[in-house]
Amino acid sequence: MMKKYIFFGLILLATVGLSSCKKEIKSTDICLHDSSIDYMKRWGILTIQTDVFETTGAVKSRKVIYPNGYFQINSDFTYNLFSDDAPVNGKWNINKACEFVLNPSTNKERKFAVIELSDDTLILRQTVGHTTITQRYAAFKCPNLASLQFRWDNAFTLQAPYGTDTVFKTVRLKQSGYFKLNTDASYNLILGAFNGVPAPPPATGSWGIAQPGCLMVLDKNKTNERSYEVQKVNTDSLVIWQKDTVKKLNQLRYYSKHK
Repeated sequence: MMKKYIFFGLILLATVGLSSCKKEIKSTDICLHDSSIDYMKRWGILTIQTDVFETTGAVKSRKVIYPNGYFQINSDFTYNLFSDDAPVNGKWNINKACEFVLNPSTNKERKFAVIELSDDTLILRQTVGHTTITQRYAAFKCPNLASLQFRWDNAFTLQAPYGTDTVFKTVRLKQSGYFKLNTDASYNLILGAFNGVPAPPPATGSWGIAQPGCLMVLDKNKTNERSYEVQKVNTDSLVIWQKDTVKKLNQLRYYSKHK
């Protein structure tokens, strides 16, 4: 079992726990109180870099990861984080030291200095003890129809059951088949047999991009309507995320473009 706040906390706590010495978190020169840049929007996650320093200031270790997902800062002082299999929601504010604070006045509080902010770049940094975590984001771009109108072959699915404030162990599933998004706004879904269960019949229907949220919606306004977060789409891969509130499953589906 792992808390779904793991994204911001676990990496930090695991490394900070090795050191009892804490450095003061310094304020940043960039204060969002005075920003003329619209930062209250969706930011795509680029990298998370964790640096552990010696007492001399030299870098002891460095780790960089490249998660899928995005970080959405809402104007009502709430945020949404979708990263791999761990969705997180909470509140934010800006304190007197101009730090960007997640979950203020709770035991999950996290304070970040704003290192860089522009229309298309956001960099946040948290420093505790000898450990610094730098999170880099780019302005999220809503996928257009043309970028999705291909046949996407199944690669694998990461599936994680969830409960209240909890995401359980992720299971990796692999099933043959493909998902084809056609230019006439129809789709075709073909799935192979799985775990001894015969293949389901081919499915077809309609698809499109819905606002707000840039959601990919299948069979809109029908009883089987469902929607997916498009977390990543490029020239050779597609990643979509769905929260199944009936089965209580977070599902991250990976596809590769058919060659």
